[in-house]
Amino acid sequence: MDVVPLQSVFAVDSSLAFIFFIAFSLMTVLGVRFALYAYWNLGATDLDSQAVLWEYLLFVGLAAALYGLLGVVESVTAVTPSMTVVETPYRDGVFLAFLLMLALTMREIYDNDALTNAGIDSGGAFEQRRTIEMSFAVIVTGSVFGTGIFGTHIVLTAVEGVAALVFASYGLVYGQRQLSRSSVQGTMIDSLLRHLLPVVAFGLLVLAIDLTILFGLNVGIVRHIQVVFVIMTATTLMTATIKLRQNVAGL
Repeated sequence: MDVVPLQSVFAVDSSLAFIFFIAFSLMTVLGVRFALYAYWNLGATDLDSQAVLWEYLLFVGLAAALYGLLGVVESVTAVTPSMTVVETPYRDGVFLAFLLMLALTMREIYDNDALTNAGIDSGGAFEQRRTIEMSFAVIVTGSVFGTGIFGTHIVLTAVEGVAALVFASYGLVYGQRQLSRSSVQGTMIDSLLRHLLPVVAFGLLVLAIDLTILFGLNVGIVRHIQVVFVIMTATTLMTATIKLRQNVAGL
């Protein structure tokens, strides 16, 4: 069983296609901007412990930009009669990668602070973490290639929705744990985390809303709700970008 692809909805609802075009354009532009500031922070930092953090955030921006670009291409070609529709079913897999990189960012911040304050050997914990995160990466890879080969199948839609819930929960748990530590309150990391948490929350809803299709909710209604979550994800990403810019200015 296939889930109704996005371009099929665009074909019968040009106004929705236009709103999605705006949402995808925002994700593209803001993703590129976020990646640039993360890259500049990476180049400006003298702390090896922060290098991985800025690399994760660089990939967050790149994944957001790629997701938006794929959406722009699909929305434009779907409503232009003279153009062949370019289907990008693997776009949701790219967004899943975006969520994963955000979650890894929060775990990286948490672990770095824990090591700094505790000063203990965390070799076993590090291996456990890497095993979990490699499993997450396998899911993302399977999503991208699976949808690229088989299209928007109901099984893949279910996997992506559940994986989004798992990834977001993983990141939100460690993000909240980190914010509860008195050592980070009022710091740049504290402010950055507070701006990234809403990105994860709205990003989760972009994919989780597709699970309602599996229970019979009309796909047109789902897409009208989903586009709001895409716009909110882009908006919260913009506010997080401001924190990256301020950090670069302060270095």
